[in-house]
Formats: sequence, C-alpha cells, structure tokens
Amino acid sequence: MKGRKTTKRKNKMKNMDYLKDVPPEKAFWVSNGWVIRNMEELPNALENMTDETYAFHVNADKNDYATWTKEVIGDKQLAITLRLVKGRRSAIEAVKRRIKQLKS
Repeated sequence: MKGRKTTKRKNKMKNMDYLKDVPPEKAFWVSNGWVIRNMEELPNALENMTDETYAFHVNADKNDYATWTKEVIGDKQLAITLRLVKGRRSAIEAVKRRIKQLKS
C-alpha cells in the first residue's frame, strides 16, 4: 500500500511540473507578440487570438502548440490531443480538460 501512495505522490508532482512556468528562453512567442509561459496561459491566448494568428501556428504543415507542449512542457499526452483536434475551440477545450485533470 505504501508503494502505491508514493507512486501517486510522484505522479502528482510530475503533473504539477507541467503547469509551471517554463524558463524565459523556452516561452512560446506567438506571432502577434504575445508570450505564453505555461500551460495555463495557453487557453486564454487561444481564446483571444485572431483566426489568422491561430492559422499561422496551426496548419497543414505544422502545429506549433502541440510541438511546444511536447518538447518544452513535456506533456506528450496533451501534445497528441492537440495534433488530433480540429480547430481552435477544440484545442481550447482540450487544454482546459488537461489542466483540470492535472490538478485533480
């Protein structure tokens, strides 16, 4: 039983790491000049950017948000989800769900 509690605590700590600010040099610089420093800032940025700004970062050739989430934040699960969703609204909801999951 003790081993299970230790594993659960370690997972919780790792989950909270996904929500921390990244080092300044690893922040996501949005094409409109905004800077995203952590996963919790991402849905707000997605909600408030123009369709053109979103399309600059997510299109048939790339998904900068998924790449940043995987390579900088380290959350491979969210990165996969962001690559699969269709459209900005779905991306916003996916990030919000993941944040809620990480906090629980």
